[in-house]
Amino acid sequence: MRNFSNTYIYVFAGVMVLVVAAVLSFTSLTLKPFQAKNVEIETKRNILSSLGIEVMAAEAEAEYAKYIREALAVDASGEVVKGVVVEQLVMKEELAKSDQDRRLPLYRAVKDGVSYTVFPVYGKGLWGPIWGYVALEEDLNTLAGVTFAHASETPGLGAEISEKSFQLPFVGKQLFDASGSFVSIAVLKPGSYTPDTHSVDAISGGTITSKALESMLQQSLGSYLKYIEKNKK
Repeated sequence: MRNFSNTYIYVFAGVMVLVVAAVLSFTSLTLKPFQAKNVEIETKRNILSSLGIEVMAAEAEAEYAKYIREALAVDASGEVVKGVVVEQLVMKEELAKSDQDRRLPLYRAVKDGVSYTVFPVYGKGLWGPIWGYVALEEDLNTLAGVTFAHASETPGLGAEISEKSFQLPFVGKQLFDASGSFVSIAVLKPGSYTPDTHSVDAISGGTITSKALESMLQQSLGSYLKYIEKNKK
């Protein structure tokens, strides 16, 4: 068996590291546009899902163009900000900014002749991030639909936020009480829930994720409060 010097081994290992790094870098750069496109399509599917429109990935762009009339960015004072590429806004990053720098995305849609506004929401669950979209009716008060997703919540428990059985009860709930105060939507643990227009039943065994989702709605939708108050009917 041939013996190699230490110098040869070190040089060979160094060359291999460089080659592998170059291949991985090239692969990453090559796949990046495809990954970005997949994220864009998934975002469009989720926005449509909050409106009760379920589509396959291949149909997402055509259906999105059919129903979504405007993508806007608004600041903390509720004013529309011009010249912003809404598709480049990341809700997580915008919520972390100061009010002065914050640019929040929203989407105006028309379905069956009725106008809706879709708001992205983002928060922290039990084990990782949770996010979603909330569609409001023309009054900017009544929920027309929601869709939620998660990164790593517990299967059969907190992960149930992504199931339609959990999301459907949000339809028809309202963000403002009779006096016009913003109360958002409470997610109440089983046994303490009584049907009303401002709360839904939590996931059995998934109380922490349920309360995290409640906090997400309160904080994310609260960030749009100035815009909602200026435009709600």
